[in-house]
Amino acid sequence: MNHYMYRSLMLGAISLCLIGAAHALSPEDKCEAAKNKISGKYVFCRAKANAKAIKKGEVADFSKCDANLASAWAKAGQKAVDKGTSCIDSVSVAGLQSFLSGGVSTIANVLDGNGGLALLPATGETTSHGAGSDGALQIGRVREFVDNGDGTLSDLGTGLMWEKKDDGPGVHGQAQSYTWSAAGTDFDGTVVTDFLDALNDVAGGGASCFAGHCDWRLPTPIELMTVTEYEYGPVPPPWVLEEFHRTATCTDCTDITLPSCSCTAAFTPYWTSTTNLDSDDEAISYFARAFMGPSPKSSLFAARAVRGGS
Repeated sequence: MNHYMYRSLMLGAISLCLIGAAHALSPEDKCEAAKNKISGKYVFCRAKANAKAIKKGEVADFSKCDANLASAWAKAGQKAVDKGTSCIDSVSVAGLQSFLSGGVSTIANVLDGNGGLALLPATGETTSHGAGSDGALQIGRVREFVDNGDGTLSDLGTGLMWEKKDDGPGVHGQAQSYTWSAAGTDFDGTVVTDFLDALNDVAGGGASCFAGHCDWRLPTPIELMTVTEYEYGPVPPPWVLEEFHRTATCTDCTDITLPSCSCTAAFTPYWTSTTNLDSDDEAISYFARAFMGPSPKSSLFAARAVRGGS
């Protein structure tokens, strides 16, 4: 082998090594890639089961799909653990299963000519008040939230991330109230200057935004309704899902990174970002299942921030 050929081979080998290094995947990347593949296989498995059921005139059997999903999901996570790390997502296999199966069911319903409601969240009402009532039908996707351990809750169905509230005097305090507008109709009240600007660290240029995110905002009325508890019963307010108010442990709690610390003001409406259609000096406020309607933008109401959904 002459010097020129040797030199060329060495340069080629070095180039391949550099390319391989540049594209080397971390254990977290490998887990993310694996879970994407697993998700796709699960969707295909359920769609295939639907097709088989149609051909045979039977009820679709998803047991094998569900079992394979659970097994593969656990293996992907364990591989990351074996490498001394963990997958970067916080999605439970139950939450993923609920979301993906809802999507497949929607497709099946549409193809069957029935439309579909599976991706809309269920109200959670389980008490039946007769055939056709919400409690009897229980239509919709089961709502599931994950406590991220940083003062936030993630909705696995909508992708929204919610701020948790505590029982303290600070910016996360459930008892804190704000105006929507400083004077007039613009969105420039204390809910912006004292609340959202603090979460988004406007004064610090975004160096220390809440939970590492600088895009916190007020929810729309429809978004705020997704955290409401609709099950009938003599339950005192606040009427929100338990993830948003831990009745037994809310009082005096000030560390929202703890799952046990989560509060919602009981008798105070919450601001939304939406202005009243009939009067632009009013914005829509929402008081759980008891009241939703326009209120003067100068009113002092509570606020809960949200992000995502775009």
